[in-house]
Amino acid sequence: MNNTDLNLNSLFASRPSSDDIDYSLAVRYAPILKFDDREPFLPQAVAYSIIRKNTSSPSFQRRVEVNEVKGSNPELAIEYAIWWDWDIVHLYDLEHIWIFIDAKGKIARAEASWHGKYLNMNANGTIPLTNERLTLFSEPGKHAFAPIITWLQDEAENTRQLCSQKAGTGGLLVNPVFKELASLKTPEVDRLVYAFLQRHTFEPGYEFNHSFPVSPDILVPWPALYRWIPERLAWIIDSLK
Repeated sequence: MNNTDLNLNSLFASRPSSDDIDYSLAVRYAPILKFDDREPFLPQAVAYSIIRKNTSSPSFQRRVEVNEVKGSNPELAIEYAIWWDWDIVHLYDLEHIWIFIDAKGKIARAEASWHGKYLNMNANGTIPLTNERLTLFSEPGKHAFAPIITWLQDEAENTRQLCSQKAGTGGLLVNPVFKELASLKTPEVDRLVYAFLQRHTFEPGYEFNHSFPVSPDILVPWPALYRWIPERLAWIIDSLK
């Protein structure tokens, strides 16, 4: 466990000082995440990117358009890339939240990742806020985001299968952002991941009493997280062996 802390500390050493403007913005608008009471895996780190003009996301396959909210003309977007060592189906998870801030400093729109795509986090015409902080529910085990629990309950049958008999079947995840991770993926690694996650199967209860406010202590710039991820995964794989 101490080795885990040391590995994380190497990432958090890159955290900017409190007077850094971008870091201050990321801290101010950091979301609150709500987890199933039985969720076995919580985020270890959150990376941020401040987006002030229309551009491709640095960490997700999409284009971020900061001027597309009708009537509010947001000045910037904050992209949060949320890191877990584990998803119930595979080694590591990287989910995303985008918060769009208007000229008055208010949250004008929010979007979040949902199984490889992204959705508007607006339910019944309302952005879910807690004391002006975006508050989203995280799918048990799989960590897709939703503004209301009903979205997740609609997927409950599939989610329960993923959290039980299908746990670990994805092995080491390789996605387009980290193509170089393909060299780490071997049948042996996938077997180790499967064995580990089969020991963490659970039955989601859909009671979301575990509140996880993203804190300044775990916020780092995206380039720091990006550089750290291959090191982290190599460390986890070595630990599994």
